[in-house]
Amino acid sequence: MKKFLVLVVLLVVAFSFSACTYRLVDFTVISSKNTEIKGKVGKRVKGSDGKCVFLGIPNMKEAIDRAIQQEPGADALIDGVLYQKVYPYYQVFEVEGTAINTKAR
Repeated sequence: MKKFLVLVVLLVVAFSFSACTYRLVDFTVISSKNTEIKGKVGKRVKGSDGKCVFLGIPNMKEAIDRAIQQEPGADALIDGVLYQKVYPYYQVFEVEGTAINTKAR
């Protein structure tokens, strides 16, 4: 019985340190702003938004906005990927893409 209890405790501890990552979408262009598809290409950027499950749900738009704001003047992302990472009691949306400034010509 004692060995069974130790095994159960070890499984629970191992599960609490595990995580899952889901690839939600690949995108050619993604923006939370009204934009045209022309402009100056910037650097590759990442943005994320995460929250403890007791405090609410993370916001995908916030993760996209944080990535766009890393490149000055950028207003959209191209060639990007959006992930959802799920940990015990914590969730994260993570976005990665190439920032562009569609207003620069």
